[in-house]
Amino acid sequence: MRTLLINGRVHSPWARDASALLLDGAEVAWLGDDASAATMSADRTINLDGALVTPAFVDAHFHTTAAGQALTGLDLGQCASLT
Repeated sequence: MRTLLINGRVHSPWARDASALLLDGAEVAWLGDDASAATMSADRTINLDGALVTPAFVDAHFHTTAAGQALTGLDLGQCASLT
């Protein structure tokens, strides 16, 4: 079953502005914005009404400080040198 989640806040390091997510069974098949989600084919659509979705967080806990810093911190991963 393909389920489309829309109108949410999707936490992903690959698509920071994601608000929609397509699930194919238990796997994430696509993520992006609500406008692009309109082109997706799904068996059902769920409006998240702004709720936070954290795909791949399968443990019973997570470290809120580290998650918050990842969302608001400065990402220097693409820098080639200190300067």
